[in-house]
Amino acid sequence: MERPDLPSNFANDVLNSLTAHIAVLDGGGRIVSVNEAWRRFARENGGECGTFYVGVSYLAVCEAAIRGGGDEDLVAMLEGILAVLRGERDRFSFEYPCNSPAEERWFIARVTRYRRAAAASVIASHEDITARKRAEEELRRAKEALEVANRELGEALASEQLAARTDYLTGVCNRRHFFDLAAHAFDVSRRYRHPLSIILFDVDHFKQINDSWGHQIGDEILKRVARIAGDCLRDADVIARYGGEEFIVLLPESSATQAMIVAERIREGLAARGIDTGKGTVQVTVSAGIADALSEDALDSLIRRADQALYQAKEAGRNRTMMFRPSSPTSK
Repeated sequence: MERPDLPSNFANDVLNSLTAHIAVLDGGGRIVSVNEAWRRFARENGGECGTFYVGVSYLAVCEAAIRGGGDEDLVAMLEGILAVLRGERDRFSFEYPCNSPAEERWFIARVTRYRRAAAASVIASHEDITARKRAEEELRRAKEALEVANRELGEALASEQLAARTDYLTGVCNRRHFFDLAAHAFDVSRRYRHPLSIILFDVDHFKQINDSWGHQIGDEILKRVARIAGDCLRDADVIARYGGEEFIVLLPESSATQAMIVAERIREGLAARGIDTGKGTVQVTVSAGIADALSEDALDSLIRRADQALYQAKEAGRNRTMMFRPSSPTSK
């Protein structure tokens, strides 16, 4: 068997001062020398304490462990050592678990090829990196916890922002958010001379519904009205609860004539079906007023004209849609 020169006393002193567990292998993978850290680890972990594995094939130990049910780490380690011994690689390293009954431990193995005189040898060192691994695991958990906290904070913020824009009862836009959207849409309409219309509608005789059926049923009816009206709109349209039983709809790129079609679709859809409350069916109708934007208009005057048209619809008997005209409204 080819046997390299053993390290000098000085080299032995150096190796023994290191904390890594080091074994020197000959060209065939047999252990020819180990340092004090290796010997101490063997004593503390029930290993061979007579020769401390000197003279034993390092490769055979790995192969036996693999046959005994070793995981892929041992296979990778054996393949890496063989590659270094064959001269295919100068060095090889990998991290692997090496648990004891008392604790989980991690090590890093570094296998390095070196040549002394005419013999090629390999140095295999094993260093305990458990503290580093634990720190990495704690950091990973901290990052995961931070990600969860950030996600929950983001969700809470999004929920809060949504609540600030949404009517608590019906789920449509609230009045404040509607005005923000409408102001922007109105500015675009004026700047580019694009059509824009408003529908203002409310539930007919809503006070009588509340008095006859109770406020809980009244609230349920407002939810259904908002949902049915929303189903009649485009994605670009905006519906909001304007106040009480009154709703307002913003229709960008829509003339008053087009808005009339939408308003009638809402009105007829509600009038054609009763709303089941669980305590009975309530027939619900709405009255609506329509106005479209003029180039010299302000947003508040546009809404005021829609409100005037709504008033005319109620005066004309309710359950109808009126379009504002500069002279007099017309009905449908």
